[in-house]
Amino acid sequence: MSEQLFSDDKLSVAVKADASDEIKRAYCTFGWKLEDEYDDGNYRDIIHMEFSRPHFIKGKDRLQLLQVRYEVALNFIARARRRVGARAAVIAALLILLGAALAAFGIFCSVVAPSPVFLGGGIALMIAGIAFFGIAVYACRTLYSRDRERYGTIVSILKDNISSIISEAANITEVRYED
Repeated sequence: MSEQLFSDDKLSVAVKADASDEIKRAYCTFGWKLEDEYDDGNYRDIIHMEFSRPHFIKGKDRLQLLQVRYEVALNFIARARRRVGARAAVIAALLILLGAALAAFGIFCSVVAPSPVFLGGGIALMIAGIAFFGIAVYACRTLYSRDRERYGTIVSILKDNISSIISEAANITEVRYED
């Protein structure tokens, strides 16, 4: 009776549509057979896949470990791609906010105060506010390019790791994975 209960292992995966073919091939390399594939009812870019594989297969423990390592690497790649513009956006937003505050205070000082000192100070603050907009653009571009390079390096290392994971899984299951 217990052999019937555990004749097949099941796995359900929800992935972005643009990565579905790669995920499908990878899971097939881990010994999974695609049973069903369908679109998500709410999101157009999500595809659900259901896999099965025999409960008792050669090298199952190693395949499970490799599969976990593969999934962790995929999650790190997604996280790295999301983080590329995050720091640049935060710094740019803060600098633009500071520039807007300086420009607004400069306008306030120029309009409200009749003294030439306040007029000159207001103009200086407006110029400083406008300068902060330029600084924000420069800082945003610089940080974005640095982060893109840094996270690009991380992604390429992770892709190499994924290739070695898939290669090892292919040696166990004798299923070939092609990029």
